[in-house]
Amino acid sequence: MDYTHFKQIIDNSRDILMGKLPSPIAQVDAISYALIYKFMSDIDDDSAALGGKRTYFSGEYEKYSWHNLMSPTITGADRVILYRNALENMSRNPNIPPLFREIFNGATLGFTDSNTLNLFLREIDKIKQSSGDSIGDAYEYLLSTMGSQDKLGQFRTPRHIIDMMVELIDPDKTDKILDPACGTAGFLISAYSWIKKKHIEKERLNSEDIEKIHRNFYGFDIEPNMTRIARVNLFLHGFKSPHIIEHDTLSSEDYWDDRYDVIIANPPFTTPKGGVTPHKKFGITSNRTELLFVDYIASHLKPNGRAAVIVPDGVLFGSSSAHKALRKEIVENKKLQAVISMPSGVFKPYAGVSTAILVFTNSNNKRTDKVWFYDMKIDGYSLDDKRSKLKTSDIPDILARFKNLDGEKDRKRNEQSFFVDKDEIVKNGYDLTINKYKEVEYEKVEYTTKDKNYSSD
Repeated sequence: MDYTHFKQIIDNSRDILMGKLPSPIAQVDAISYALIYKFMSDIDDDSAALGGKRTYFSGEYEKYSWHNLMSPTITGADRVILYRNALENMSRNPNIPPLFREIFNGATLGFTDSNTLNLFLREIDKIKQSSGDSIGDAYEYLLSTMGSQDKLGQFRTPRHIIDMMVELIDPDKTDKILDPACGTAGFLISAYSWIKKKHIEKERLNSEDIEKIHRNFYGFDIEPNMTRIARVNLFLHGFKSPHIIEHDTLSSEDYWDDRYDVIIANPPFTTPKGGVTPHKKFGITSNRTELLFVDYIASHLKPNGRAAVIVPDGVLFGSSSAHKALRKEIVENKKLQAVISMPSGVFKPYAGVSTAILVFTNSNNKRTDKVWFYDMKIDGYSLDDKRSKLKTSDIPDILARFKNLDGEKDRKRNEQSFFVDKDEIVKNGYDLTINKYKEVEYEKVEYTTKDKNYSSD
């Protein structure tokens, strides 16, 4: 079964659920539970076909098996009761892995209409567990279509921006990788896909090698729904025990001593009313989430570790002591490599904020000497709410230039891409806005009055 078929099943499932579960995140949850439920049944079937025993649906949980659920002899009303009871009890099933128990913790059906459930389960019944990465890609598609509809959009970064950042950082198979505000795990999935493209197909890595790669991926999120969705997303991409942890990155000191080779993130921009209450180990004093997350990332890189993080423009020029201290830390004590300014429409239709990408490393023996600035004008999509695909994009140019920064050193300040000396940045209070350093080239304009010719010189 290919991606197109899976995509159609996802679309059909959403359409069926829409009338009873109008909330996008409720639809994601319902599809997530059903997919894992069906996959557990498929694994049991595979075991039985090879002469083994059914494990997941055994003992008192045998009554909840997919085959019993889909039996033509069961009435619609009884199917609703059976499935609802199965969802609500599955987190206590001692026969399933801890990951599955975590996913089903707090699960419920959310509606009682038997016709809706019948149609929905028939769609899910078309998917088989052995389908591999295609179903993971289809689940990513589900998350992306939901992203622009509701609050789930706050947690999603456009896929092409994620992929660009991953390629800039170039994660490798031995890197320990973190997203400290992982949402649906989009950055982690992209990083894994990048590593697979580089190694797995060429080197024919065995299952033990792949498992070692999986163990290097970590994600934190404060929101239980997000951690559940992220775990499902990684599971559907082949991760048996994904390290997705419900964790308050800013207020809890748990995991503070851990360090990473790669950190990549789009942390929350909005600070709750009254701010947050960070612990005392941060290098800056602030209650603004965007500043605290960047400080966290900068302080949790291993020697020679590297990071790419999306920040709102205010981080680049803010005048508070915390803003200045954060920028000074990255310029003076890290190696700030790049500031990529993005157009404000990148996060439309659900946000119009202007943002930039900071790329920096925790180099052992190098500090910032020059910073590369790039003024992205087109990301490949229209910058209105429709976000229609365009024929042109600056992203290939950004990637090509970043990989050959030596070739950018002689560029003029009136171009999209140029370097700025660290000393100049320091003189400007560590301001990192691109317009601070751009040089505007004025064209000579001549105009005529009734009596004289004038020049703009």
